[in-house]
Parts: sequence; structure tokens; C-alpha cells
Amino acid sequence: MFGSKRLRFPVVCWAILACHSGWAAQPPLVAYELHTHTIASRFVDQTFEIYVQVPWSRSDGSERFPVLYLTDSYGGMAFADTTRIMQLGGDVPRFITVGIGYKMDSPFHSMEIRQRDLTPVEVENGAGMPPLSTLFKNAPALNIAKKSGGAANFLRFIREELQPYIDANFPTDPKERGYWGDSLGGLFGLYVLFNQPDTFNRYIIGSPSVWWSNQAIVNDAKAYIKDHDRLDATVYMAVGALEETAPDGFSMVTNMFELATLLRQANLTGLKLTTHLFPNETHTSVIGMNYSRGIQEVYGRAPDNFIMKAVMAGPSEAP
Repeated sequence: MFGSKRLRFPVVCWAILACHSGWAAQPPLVAYELHTHTIASRFVDQTFEIYVQVPWSRSDGSERFPVLYLTDSYGGMAFADTTRIMQLGGDVPRFITVGIGYKMDSPFHSMEIRQRDLTPVEVENGAGMPPLSTLFKNAPALNIAKKSGGAANFLRFIREELQPYIDANFPTDPKERGYWGDSLGGLFGLYVLFNQPDTFNRYIIGSPSVWWSNQAIVNDAKAYIKDHDRLDATVYMAVGALEETAPDGFSMVTNMFELATLLRQANLTGLKLTTHLFPNETHTSVIGMNYSRGIQEVYGRAPDNFIMKAVMAGPSEAP
């Protein structure tokens, strides 16, 4: 099972908890450390490094939680502290976060591997950019057979290997699965949404690379709309305003909002779509904003701030 090691709380949390010294006798909550697992996939020539954070929970183990899957988690969990603090404050409900990363010799390799796994269409020489590892003398060359277009295999890994593993080993609610991805991760989220949307029911799509392979993902959207009148998903898409005129010329803002218009005009039953434009933000500066606003949009506020309620109630009135 997933264990019960205590996590180091932020200082502010300890200060609050110190007000109720009576909890020492029978504390109602347990905090879990970040768990790291490795999974060798049958569908992708890759050993994935998986980071799992279970939220603060009732100590009797009676709860089950939604799961949010995050791409681009290397060497740890992206936004782990942000998530815990927002859950503590009741800005979002408690959910398990699962970060998908790679076991590798150099952090520069992650940029090359993500291009393989997160793009649905193979293009010659990737995106036309040299591998980052070639720019640094201390980064060994990475030899991978497939440079792009591996989204279908990566999705099989998630659906057939990762999700069953998480459900078998952690207190999950299998009916509540969310996705977070940014840039190429946002593109992959759109690929899942238009090809196997039941993989997740909540999608946070940050700065999606709609431009990839001459906007091939738009064709996926049109094909889905042609064959379906329903899409059961809560979707949040966001982008930074300065991404439109970035030196790469990818028109990130225009592309995202044109895709959003296409989806809204399709009037798909069950689709709840929210979009946001962050002013004065670039492709990199907006990432954290895409995430923090995104989890609020797709999950809403916690219906009952259990953690703070337990703290303020005191031992005699534990919820």
C-alpha cells in the first residue's frame, strides 16, 4: 500500500496546528510523503518515473480521491507545494496528483523525450530545433528511435498501465480523473480529448501547441465534431497574451481561441469549456498561472474545507 510517512508541513501549517495541542492524543489527519515509482512500459520504449502525492487525509483511511495526472514532471512533482497550500485554504478540493516523468541521465533529455511522447503527428527533424543536449558539453547524447509522433503509444501507457497501477495502489475514485499539460503537454491533452476523451473527465490545457504539424490537431477536432454530438468533459484552456507575438511566430493566442470557437459553435452536449487570456505573460511565465487557475476552474472550490474545519474545531469536535 502507499504507506503513512509524515510530510513536512509548511511553517504556517505548523503554527496553526500548534493552537490545538490536544491533537497529540488522537490526531484526525495524516499527511503523506511524495511517492516515487518506476514503470517500464510495454508500449513506449521507456522507463517512466512516476511521482504520486496523496493529499492530507482522514487518519482512518476512509476517503477516496480524484486523481490529476500531470505531464512534464521531472525530478519531482510540478506544483506540489502550490496544490497542497490551495487545498489547505479550500481553494480547491483535495485530490491525488500523479506526475509523469522520465528516469534519465540528464535533465536536458526531457525536452527531447517529451517531444516524442506528447506530439500526435511525426514530423521530419522534430520541430526543426536541435536537441538541447547537443548544446551542453556535460549532457550526453540521447539516442531514441522515434523523435516525434508518439502520442498514441504514450496514451496507451497512461490508459493501460499507469491508471490501473494508480487505482490499484492508492485511494482513488476511478470515475474522477483529470489531466494537466502545458505547451506540447497542452497539445497532448487536446489529442486525448478528441480521440479517447473518456481517459479523463477534466482537462487543463495550458498554452497548447496547436501549431504542431500545420495545426493537425484542428483536423482531429473537426473529425470528432463530425461524428459526435456529445463530449462529456470539463475543459479549461489558457494562454499568455505575449505568446501571440513571440519570436517563434506560432500565433499561440489566435490558434487557441479559434479552436475554442470551433468547439463552442459545435454545441457539443456535456462539454463545459472555459478559456482565459493572461495579459503580459510569455510562454514560460504563464505556466504556473495556467495551473493554479486551471485547477480552480475544473474542480471548483472545496465544498467543505475539512482540514481547516478540523484545525479550528479542536479535538472534542473533530469532523
